[in-house]
Amino acid sequence: MKIRILLFLISFNLFSQNTDCPGYVFDKQLEEYKFTGQCTEGDLPVWGVANYDNGASFQGFFNSEGSISKGILTLTSGAYIIGEFNISGEFLGSKYSAVGRFVFSDGGYAESYFDDNLLTVGFGIISYDGGYHMGMFSDDLLNGVGVKRNDTQGASHFSTWINSKANGIVYSEYDDGQSIQNQYINDEAIGANSIPIEGVADDQLAEIKKFLNLNYAELMEKISNIESAMDDFIVLIDEADAQIEATTTRSKFASKRSLIVKSAQELLTVLGYKLGKADGILGPLTISAIEAFRQDQDLLTGLPVDEKLLVELQKQVRKESNAENNNPVSRELSIGGTGTGFFINEEILVTNAHVINDCAYLTNSQNNNLNIVTVDKLNDIALLKSPVLSKNYIHLDNDPELGELVYVAGFPYSFDTLNFTNGAVSALVGLEKNITQFQFTAPIQPGNSGGPILNNSGNLIGVAFARIDDMSIYENTGSLPQNINYGIKLDLIRDTLIEYDILYSQARRFQAKLSQEDIAQLAKDSTILINCFK
Repeated sequence: MKIRILLFLISFNLFSQNTDCPGYVFDKQLEEYKFTGQCTEGDLPVWGVANYDNGASFQGFFNSEGSISKGILTLTSGAYIIGEFNISGEFLGSKYSAVGRFVFSDGGYAESYFDDNLLTVGFGIISYDGGYHMGMFSDDLLNGVGVKRNDTQGASHFSTWINSKANGIVYSEYDDGQSIQNQYINDEAIGANSIPIEGVADDQLAEIKKFLNLNYAELMEKISNIESAMDDFIVLIDEADAQIEATTTRSKFASKRSLIVKSAQELLTVLGYKLGKADGILGPLTISAIEAFRQDQDLLTGLPVDEKLLVELQKQVRKESNAENNNPVSRELSIGGTGTGFFINEEILVTNAHVINDCAYLTNSQNNNLNIVTVDKLNDIALLKSPVLSKNYIHLDNDPELGELVYVAGFPYSFDTLNFTNGAVSALVGLEKNITQFQFTAPIQPGNSGGPILNNSGNLIGVAFARIDDMSIYENTGSLPQNINYGIKLDLIRDTLIEYDILYSQARRFQAKLSQEDIAQLAKDSTILINCFK
């Protein structure tokens, strides 16, 4: 999931004190809210920020009638919706007026179509701590074909639901590979014994999955288009900032503020504060984390989120960090762990943040120091700089597709020779239904973390970062899972590279498939062992 949508709190420093349309206006009182942004004749807003009297706000675009359209609607509770509003649509008989991603104040979220009361209708997915519900909805309840995922059980239950209660055959798939079916009425099993899913039942389950996958893909395409519109909103803000700054002495408060919020979120995450996604939105979890940090450091509470806060956060990160990789460190330290990294240009390597966590310094297999460029602990991404240039590096492709053949390279168990395996993309979501991750079957082991996941053209589609805890599953189910591993999708990698102005090569749209031997050689030439000294 591409989270690059920022909070633009446009102050008097951004726009002039003009209150007449057309043009840029500041705090213009309209019927239901005060508006700051660009408007047309007739006092119709085009894009900007609307602050409602009840404390809610909207930032983004408005339609031709002056109603909110694509943007971020922040509610008085602190929850917010990244979506498109005031639309008229229908999904299999269910009418909806909005579509997007509803992020709750507790960190859960719903990606779906919404009615006038912002309840999930039609099709969607509601994710919460420990699982998710996906399928046909009405009034926030599963009503129709859908699936309930329970991470504690390690199980996914497919069925027809009435008010979120199973009615009909329930097809249950467990992470250990077991699959069974039983008849249910109002969430109560009526069959004496469950039976295996096979034959006709297997075909029926496949049809349910096909229905869910197709409609989820269609929904995500709509949300992706909304996020693209918000990218355009960012451009408009930047252009307005440049125009105002070029003609006045006013500061670029809006863009500056949003970047500060996102930076503060990332540093707070490094320090261990829980605040959800680092999206630049100053929601309740971020506010509470900032206040907790200020209290922990005996700082004054209620101060602005500004550069002074970032300085305090950076100072605390430095105090707590043992990873001063760019300073000389005693060579008496021993290797405390290893991982994998790969080149995306001649000198920059990609790996996982957890590979380099708490390391005094990092080296490659030739004992050359590797320097840290940036670390994103929230998304488990790190960029390193190698003093030795590489002639071989990997091109970035698109995100993986379900069933796609993949190849994984790495150095498991501190082996100094590359391990190369293959498998397939088995799910397009990762741990706890995280849509920035995906699941694959190519075997990996400790030490594979940070290794490239390649497609059949030898291009990057993800980064390996985790495998399921076999023993934990065994203790809970009595059986060992097979080939359940996780990768990070490319959007997060690409966004990090762009943010730090790091060059990378994009794969050509149409590219010939390579032999497995050629892909293995490419992986060998562009992938390295990372030693972590502690």
